[in-house]
Amino acid sequence: MRKLILFGVFLVLMVACNKVDVPSSQQKTESDINAEAQYKKELDEIRESIKGETKIKVKKDVKGYSWEITGKDTQEILKANDALRKRLGD
Repeated sequence: MRKLILFGVFLVLMVACNKVDVPSSQQKTESDINAEAQYKKELDEIRESIKGETKIKVKKDVKGYSWEITGKDTQEILKANDALRKRLGD
C-alpha cells in the first residue's frame, strides 16, 4: 500500500515538474535580440565614421562598456575614443 502511495506521489510530482516553464539562459527575449541588433548597428556606424587603420574591440559587461582602441594615428584613436564615450555613455 505504501509503495502505491509513494508511486502516486512520484507521478504527481513528475507531471507537475514537467509543466513548469523554467526560462533557460539560452532563450533570448525579443528585447534582448533588439538590444543586440541596436548595439551592432551603433558599433558599425562608429567603425564607418573612423578612417584609417584604427581597430576597436568593444566589450559589454554588467558594469557597462569597455573598449580597446589600437592604431597608428593618435588623433584617430582620440576621435574614436570620444565617439565611443558619447555613444556608449562612459
